Amino acid sequence: MKKLLALGIGVIALLLTLTLVVFGVMHTRYFTPSAQWLTQQLWPDKLSFSELDYAYPAHFTLHNVSIETKEQPLSFSKVDIWLNEKLIKKDKLVIDSLLLDGANFSQGLPSSDFLQNLQLNQLALHNVDFSHQGLIARSVNLQVKHPQWRDHEQLLPYGELQLSVDQFYWDGEAFDKVLIDADYKTNDSTVYGASFKWRGADFSGQAEQFDSGWSLINTTISHLKLPESLNSTTDKLWQQALKYITHINSLDILNSQITLAGFELENTAASLENFSLTQSVWQQDKGYLSLNADSISWKGLQWVEPSIKLDFSDQSISISDFSTEVLQGSVQLSGTVTPTSIHLKQFNARGIKWFADTQQDLAWIPKQLPQLNELAIDSLAINNLQLIQLISKPFWQLSGLTIEGTNAQLVKNTQWGLWDGKLAISANSASVGELISTQGVIEMHSDKGNWQLDRAFIPLEKGYLEANAHWDFTQPSAPWSLTAHADGLPFPVINHFVKLPVKIDAITEFDINAEGLAGDYSMLSHSITGELNGSMRDGIMVLKTPDSLVVQPFDVDNLKLTADRGRISLAKTPLKGLGLDADIVAQLDLVSPQEGQFIIDVSQGCKKVSYDLLRNTQQQLPCPD
Repeated sequence: MKKLLALGIGVIALLLTLTLVVFGVMHTRYFTPSAQWLTQQLWPDKLSFSELDYAYPAHFTLHNVSIETKEQPLSFSKVDIWLNEKLIKKDKLVIDSLLLDGANFSQGLPSSDFLQNLQLNQLALHNVDFSHQGLIARSVNLQVKHPQWRDHEQLLPYGELQLSVDQFYWDGEAFDKVLIDADYKTNDSTVYGASFKWRGADFSGQAEQFDSGWSLINTTISHLKLPESLNSTTDKLWQQALKYITHINSLDILNSQITLAGFELENTAASLENFSLTQSVWQQDKGYLSLNADSISWKGLQWVEPSIKLDFSDQSISISDFSTEVLQGSVQLSGTVTPTSIHLKQFNARGIKWFADTQQDLAWIPKQLPQLNELAIDSLAINNLQLIQLISKPFWQLSGLTIEGTNAQLVKNTQWGLWDGKLAISANSASVGELISTQGVIEMHSDKGNWQLDRAFIPLEKGYLEANAHWDFTQPSAPWSLTAHADGLPFPVINHFVKLPVKIDAITEFDINAEGLAGDYSMLSHSITGELNGSMRDGIMVLKTPDSLVVQPFDVDNLKLTADRGRISLAKTPLKGLGLDADIVAQLDLVSPQEGQFIIDVSQGCKKVSYDLLRNTQQQLPCPD
């Protein structure tokens, strides 16, 4: 028993002695060559280093390290290793922390195979540069707790990580000062904070990963400048982002200049919440957008200080407030929009001045109105508008235009008209070509599609025009009636809309009483019935033939045009004037108007000239032999 005790004490003493020797060597100049010799015996030509330092209790530092792998040799200026007190666990070397410092992987990132035999509690990279599959990174710093690789192509290990990069460079674009703090997992990852700079703009925010993709949270973009020249670059980056980001929980854009889809937004601020990037704007669930800017320009039209707030729901967008200054005036509206309808609670416009003398002034006006099933405005107030069009004849202008409406339904089942509500239109002055009016008024109302023109009174320079009308939209046949009286209406107004083979200038007076059905053209052409009784005074007719030009004064009395179920006739009526032998006659059926006639015959001695007003032609009959 004494011998066994003595032997045990001796073994312990020997182990203590060996431990003291090894510990002593670790603090002498023999430590590095001893470690190099041992490394060469264990991993011949696989691992080399120039110097090895030790710090109590388990911190080792290797300098100028080279590790041979299948793909490429790995070189580090320094490697720090903190060993775990349990050196081996499940046949793996347990390392509390591994720091790889100073590396340049210009031929691509190495695989993680060389770390497979290690159990790492923490991995850190410092001052690493690399180029990998088109991605170039400078000065990468990374710290990961409990890193895990699931495949060889994995760029970042799973784990709780902090990443900082001086610059990422991808496809010609530089992303500077990148910082990421995240819990990176195979599923349900979380980014606690991330930030970077791109083209002078600052990006920051958080994100969460769901089964459907990533959702951006508390994300802010400031001082973003996106000129039109960057649209293709932006679209490419956006399409790349959409592969991963599917939802925006909250996004703020501040102090930014953006050109997108032809719109130029100056110093804009926007906030977007709860918005799905995989769905259209009509498929959102409780989304929200607010936007304001110093100005927005589109096709030459500039909105000054626009502001809008939108609430998105399934198949509906609610406009809680939109206001802007435009064309020296202001616009304000609120309401609801769907893919096929617009219902505005209010629409207010004031002081707008629109002047058009080139085609560019029309660029922002849609060539075709949107296809709507419904359009309604509860409260419409348009005040003191001025509209001037000098691009094509007839030139026209409206000044002091005012439109007031209450519960006005303007489109129903894709058909335009005042289906319900009231409208009142007035203008201080208006003109079309030579026709000039002041203080004109038009008032109308409709009750469930039964439209009534209550009053139309248009003062003219030498008279006036007034009318009343009725039109029932609800019936398939759409019956209508019209009563109108005009005195002092210049005839040249017609020349702007109908080409005539003879130039006529006169002052007209007429009364119209007519009715019919307007369900379609066939109904109209078979139903229009009524009469026009009128006269023309102070007339001038320019008669032009190949061998003569005659300016002929004339008057017409008792001009009577009748319509009977679409058949229109005008009995031969003489044109009176000194030395004038002329008359006018008409006969046509709206079912086949191309076969009708509307003719002025003028006789000059034995010659006769026939002017066809329907076909804009003239025929000269010479004197008989």
